[in-house]
Parts: sequence; structure tokens; C-alpha cells
Amino acid sequence: MLARRRSQFRTVALAVAILALHPLLLWMHVLTPGVGILSFGSLCILLSIFISSRLRQTQDVSATTAKSSGVRVMELTAPAGGSAISSRVERRPIVNAFTIDLEDYFHTEVATKAVSYSEWDVMPSRIRSSVSRLLDVLDEGNTRSTVFVLGWVARKYPSLVRQVRERGHELGCHSDRHRPVFRLNRELFREDTRAAKIAIEDACGAGICGYRAPSFSITPGTEWAFEVLEDLGFRYDSSINPVKHPFYGNAKSPRTPYYIGESSLLEIPIATWRIAGLNLPVGGGAYLRLLPYQYVRTGLACINRWDTEPFTVYVHPWEIDGYQPLLKLDWKSTVRQTWGVNTMEGRIANLLASFTFAPIEQVYGSLISQKLSDQIGSAQYQDFAEQLARVAS
Repeated sequence: MLARRRSQFRTVALAVAILALHPLLLWMHVLTPGVGILSFGSLCILLSIFISSRLRQTQDVSATTAKSSGVRVMELTAPAGGSAISSRVERRPIVNAFTIDLEDYFHTEVATKAVSYSEWDVMPSRIRSSVSRLLDVLDEGNTRSTVFVLGWVARKYPSLVRQVRERGHELGCHSDRHRPVFRLNRELFREDTRAAKIAIEDACGAGICGYRAPSFSITPGTEWAFEVLEDLGFRYDSSINPVKHPFYGNAKSPRTPYYIGESSLLEIPIATWRIAGLNLPVGGGAYLRLLPYQYVRTGLACINRWDTEPFTVYVHPWEIDGYQPLLKLDWKSTVRQTWGVNTMEGRIANLLASFTFAPIEQVYGSLISQKLSDQIGSAQYQDFAEQLARVAS
């Protein structure tokens, strides 16, 4: 009883610290720009400790939940005096989606402040080494992923795209020139996406059915992009990151996969941690690289444990490259582009060891094909299922 009261006291103390420290640091940020980063980082650390404490207190409840999602295995034992039947509950881990946005360090939105598209061909590339190393990390973790490729990369490095597929990863489209969708109109977006799809399929020798917009830039007001994607033959999209963000905010979107309107196009959002009515970002990328690892890991674990849903995370090859050339950027952009790259590889390895991952087509394959089977005939659906199987192989 005394130990429980002490645990409750610590939990309350942490909650008070979270509520008190965050507004204080926000006020400091008004006086000294840049302290807001420290504020959010401190909040993440305290929140991780708070949630970990709560998880320890609710182990019994979690065990009950595990039983409901587990498989009961019957065992027959034969002791000396006769036979007996016993059972145990085995919990099957949820399989989550691991994704890669295949682009070089000078392709990012941040890099556009220093490098124009006309300079891409003369920039020193790091993409071969960084992609190979990232795939090695996945091999060490016995993990396959979905790799969204830039059309520009597929045209310039077709052998690299073939290598990714030959190593067992699913391929998808990440646009042609990494231009945000909300800066294009319908026709420009169609031309960009078609060119990228053709380049990627020519490079790998197989069809692709998944798309991810640069910087998650299908935002409110660009819903026409979904119609274009379906017209071009895509079966799923993973361009929605349902968080508040000044560049790609889409916080009101659902956190779990859903079909776009009456179409068969499946939207697969990036992972978010729902706390007190807010969607906290835990889906990878800069969040995994810059924020405390325990915060991200705890958030992802809560999605599997409390929501009992798979999640989707993403990374970039350049995020594990500590030797990428430094671009002439302001200090905020430099932080976003380069900080944490020397520790990112270890964080990815820890993530692979903590969770079970697979490509999107394996995690959500039934949803990708489910609505389509209701809309077309059995013969056409069989053709599509065979095509999807070829893409997966």
C-alpha cells in the first residue's frame, strides 16, 4: 500500500512538473527566440517519464488486454499419475509499416533555401552510400520496408532503384522533383506524378501502387490530388501526417487508415500519439532524430498497446549520413537538416529491435484490396491481386 501511494505521489509530481515547466519555457521563448525547442524537448522527456510510470501501474490491465489479443495454446502433458491439459496465452506482436523516403540531402524542402533544382545534377551526391547503409541496418534487423523513390533519382540512378527492389523492399512514388503538392495545380501535379511513376517502373521493371507526397504536402485544399492519384493507378497514399505543423499541418485528419470518399484509394497516415485530445508527432524523420528516443518509443508502444493498431513510420537515407556536405542555411534550418545524423542509425536499430515491421503492402494489403473487390468484378479483382503480388515480390 505504501509503495503504491509513493508511486501515485511521483506520478502526480511529474504531472505538475509537466504543466508548470512547459508554460514557463514558452514564456522564456518570447523573450529569447529558440528556447521553444528546449521547451518541447523537456516536455517530451517529462511526458515519456509520466507515461512510463502509468504503464508500470497498469501492467495488470495490460496483461488482460494482451490476453484478448493473444492466441491460447493448449498443451498436453503426461505426468506419472496420468494426463493433464494446460494452456498459456501467447501474444502475437502487431506488425507495423516501416517506410523510407528515398532522396538525397539536397532534395529536402529545407535545402531549397540553398540549392535550386537546376543545381541538382552538379551537387556531390551521397545517396548511394547512405541508401546502401540504411538497407544494411534493415537487414541486420531482419526488416523489409516500403521505399518511396523520387522520379529524378530513378532516372539518374536506376541501378540503385533495382538494388532496393532486389533486396526485398516494396517500391513506391515520392513525386518527381520533390515539389510540395500545395504549390502545384492539378495538371502540374498529374505531369509530375506520371513522370515519376514511369521513371520508377522503368528502373525497377515492375509496377508500383503507392504514393507519398513530398513533405506530406497534401493538405486541406488539395484534395483533388487524390483523384489524380486514383486516375494514375495508385491504390494507396501515405501523405497525411495528422499533426499541427506550419508547413504540412493536417491535424483534423483521421489517425488510422481510411478510404478517400467513395473511391478505393486507401490513405495510410503517419503515426501520431493521441494525448489529451492532441496528436503528438512520433512517426519518425526529424521527430525520431531530434527528440528524445524514449518519447518516440513510448508513443509508438502506446499505439500498439492502447489503440491495438499498427503504425507507420518513415526515415530518410541522408538522416544517417554524418558526412553530408553542409549547406549554407540559417541556424534553424541547419538544426533540422543535420542535427542528430550521427546517432540516427542507432535509433533506427533500436526501433527495429523494439517493434515488428514490414512493408506497407504486407501490413495493409487486405485493406488496399478490400474496397476494390467490392467495386469491380471477380475476374478484374483477380488480375489486380496478381499484380499486387508481383509488386510485393
